[in-house]
Amino acid sequence: MNRLTAIIYAVLVCLIVCLGWLAMHYHNAASQQQTRAETAEQQINAAESVISNVLTNMTIFNTISEVNQHAKEQIALDASGASADIKVAVANDDCARRPVPDGAVKRLQQYADGLHQGAGGAASGKPHG
Repeated sequence: MNRLTAIIYAVLVCLIVCLGWLAMHYHNAASQQQTRAETAEQQINAAESVISNVLTNMTIFNTISEVNQHAKEQIALDASGASADIKVAVANDDCARRPVPDGAVKRLQQYADGLHQGAGGAASGKPHG
């Protein structure tokens, strides 16, 4: 029975060693999967942050574009109204039928160009040049 007992002990030791090896193997695999999952979660969080920033920037850009478009439309309406008011005001004025001197035309064009260039910021009301 000594020999049979030794074989049984040897088999039990082999089983214990194999079970220990399997436990370590699966523990390491689970640890690696946990690390991969944490890395993936960090990448997802970073991507969500970038997407959120892009969407915020697009919203801001669209808002600015809409405001600028509205301002351009308002300027066009104001200019149209001013033009109509001027036409009515000078309809019966003999001075209005005379040609405008070249120097005055050039200066008015420079002033208008300055207004167009300054349309992105606050117009000072003063001619550029």
